[in-house]
Amino acid sequence: MSTLKAAQIAAILLIATVVTQILYMAFLGGPQPSDPAQGTTQADVVAYFTDRWAEVATIWTVEVLAFAGVAMTALVVMARGGGSQLAWAAIALAALVNLIQLGLGLAVFRPIALAEQPVFGLFGTVVAGAFYFYFLAKALIGVAAIALGTVLFKSSTATPAKIVSGITALLGVIALGANIAGIAQGMGWVLIAGASGTLATMFVAIAGVMAVKRSVSD
Repeated sequence: MSTLKAAQIAAILLIATVVTQILYMAFLGGPQPSDPAQGTTQADVVAYFTDRWAEVATIWTVEVLAFAGVAMTALVVMARGGGSQLAWAAIALAALVNLIQLGLGLAVFRPIALAEQPVFGLFGTVVAGAFYFYFLAKALIGVAAIALGTVLFKSSTATPAKIVSGITALLGVIALGANIAGIAQGMGWVLIAGASGTLATMFVAIAGVMAVKRSVSD
């Protein structure tokens, strides 16, 4: 497999994870309180993981396959240079961290959610732990975006590439900062951290292919 082909596959799979995250937030979005005054109760969580589990598990399984593919192809690009070894190392590590997070979701969330009341407090703890990996993965994407944006900006003379590189680096800074805050502060940062990381992922996919094309042509 050529370096460019590996980068293109990684980019397609990264974009696929962006799509799945948008679909999840738009249509599944986690357990919602039946009574907003009470907040999310165990009954709400049980209903979610009973009624919506097939859809949730399908999306998460697709993401597992996508991130496994990202990890493998990013390692190929990293080993061959690919414009920025740091960026591709961060992408590969982010994919591996996402696999841990998804593993918790697929293997642990539902059994704990459907357990008896004394175990319900553990559900929030496990979710918080999973979101630590979520924030860490998106922080690593921020690192990749900064590295790719910097490399692409230095190596490009065309205005479109300069614009893409600048946006990528800026989104990387925002994603890195927001997700570090998420690691430290927890779920209160999930919206801005998730949105910035997801948007950065889209531009990492684009900038990654552009950077590899330039490195191959040099």
